[in-house]
Amino acid sequence: MTLLNQTGAVDAEVESAVVADVVAAARQILAGETESGSGDFGSLFEHAADEGIVAVNRRRLAAGDAAIPLDQAARLRSVAVARLRGLGGLAVLLADETVEDINCNGCDNVWVTRAGGTREQVGPVADSDEELIAAVQALASGAGLSDTERRFDRAAPALDLQLSDGSRLHAIRDVAHRPSVSIRRHRLVEASLDQLQAGGMFSSEISDLLRAAVAAGFNMTVSGPFASGKTTLVGALTALCPFEERIVTIEDARELGLHEDSRHGNVVALEVRPPNIEGEGGVSAWDLFHEALRMRPDRIIVGEVRGPEAAVMLDAMSTGTDGSLSTIHTSTSEGVFRKLKTHARKPPAGLDPETSADLIAGSLDLVIQLGLRGDRRWVTSIREVRGADGAMVLSNELYAPTGPDRTAQRDAPISAERAERLAEHGWAPPGQAAGRW
Repeated sequence: MTLLNQTGAVDAEVESAVVADVVAAARQILAGETESGSGDFGSLFEHAADEGIVAVNRRRLAAGDAAIPLDQAARLRSVAVARLRGLGGLAVLLADETVEDINCNGCDNVWVTRAGGTREQVGPVADSDEELIAAVQALASGAGLSDTERRFDRAAPALDLQLSDGSRLHAIRDVAHRPSVSIRRHRLVEASLDQLQAGGMFSSEISDLLRAAVAAGFNMTVSGPFASGKTTLVGALTALCPFEERIVTIEDARELGLHEDSRHGNVVALEVRPPNIEGEGGVSAWDLFHEALRMRPDRIIVGEVRGPEAAVMLDAMSTGTDGSLSTIHTSTSEGVFRKLKTHARKPPAGLDPETSADLIAGSLDLVIQLGLRGDRRWVTSIREVRGADGAMVLSNELYAPTGPDRTAQRDAPISAERAERLAEHGWAPPGQAAGRW
């Protein structure tokens, strides 16, 4: 790859790609040389940009391309430093691989959550709130780390943005006492069910049930509090699907990453798009679900159900799209039914509670509830949907939280009809050999 086009001028598209490479390399170097929250970043950014150009040149030479000419390298360095400076201390925190979440309550009240759940206060990310706003505007404009261009000003005081590494940024200004920035890091991990079991998320008995449930095409919802591992568990369950199965994912932000997962070959990843400042161009989860049904999917995976798309999802599950998965925020497995009915009442669905209960009873097979305590994430409950009585959804809690550690223990047998479906895929009730059901 050369930086020059056929006329000998600098190719703008190639130059932009090289600058992005330099910024990415500089971020890696920042991660190794700084501690989160250090104060003066200027010289660090300059040194990181220099080392980033060296790293990019090394890769170019290994690929058979010429090194970046000195005059062009100087300009690339200036652009890279400007981008890093624009991000200020956020660039350092984003370069730290141990940081999972970043919360800024103004420029100098900054908290991070590290891998494992440890929360700590770190130093300022900017010299003033105005500089923090400028850093967010740099991200909103696509400079450096985001893959889109959005506004963040008095006319548009709230911003929801996905960064190029998959992290999700939310920022708000003017309507809060100080500008607030929240960044949730999400790293795609190809975790398997075996790995989650080994990590203590559930027992081998529950693992056997979940494996057979996926193979039998059970429609399942994984529920739990924020950051309890719902997306991770859905990814592990989906990994059990055959490589050739056609899967359509619908997410507010692409966190499942099945389209980048080597275990899947036939995936369409759809993402909700908010409207622009003029209120146009928005695409809701409701819209995407209707489109997904036209794609002849074997399974539909909804990253998080949070609106009227719940009605369309349940309808699709009840009319042949078996084996679908979704997540929802709740504190109990029984609470899932109330939450789904609430979502289904929202326009344009507008379903009454009785209709919603019938729809849930005819579509959903299992609810898997997760718990979160510190850095521990585990299955606390598995509930089987059994039917509806008016506006009430009837269910059996197959595994219930037990003891002080709230570990899921067997509480009730699964229904005969579902046990037969599971037995076709090698499952047997606990205590019996496979095939004896």
